[in-house]
Amino acid sequence: MIPFRLSARLQPRSAAAPALAAVVPRAAVGAAVSAQEASQGAVVVPWRVAQRSASGVIEVENTSAMALDAVRFSLAGDGLLGLSLPRTVLPGERLRVVLRGSRAEVASVAPDALLVLRWFQADGRELLWPVSVS
Repeated sequence: MIPFRLSARLQPRSAAAPALAAVVPRAAVGAAVSAQEASQGAVVVPWRVAQRSASGVIEVENTSAMALDAVRFSLAGDGLLGLSLPRTVLPGERLRVVLRGSRAEVASVAPDALLVLRWFQADGRELLWPVSVS
């Protein structure tokens, strides 16, 4: 039995999020991202931490103009690895993650605890963004 698990679920789009009709096609975004990477060597992170609670709930918002695929969280810490199920997150949608289970508190406060948001770009490359657990 796994002593902790990550539970992630989508939250509705915020009022400030772009309308679906304004979403940029993936092909156009992929070309723009490739050009940006070639010139700068870096990728803009299309996420922001929108909300964080004292009980360990973290909500991240897709701030890009495109849907992001196979979005999932992973948590490494205290010698264990927890994974959430992958999902597609549309522009403006929020993904809420909660650490649950018999060892959830131990895993989240471990000195080696690291929550990582993972997703795929239009060109198929996986990107990782570390998010502080505390």
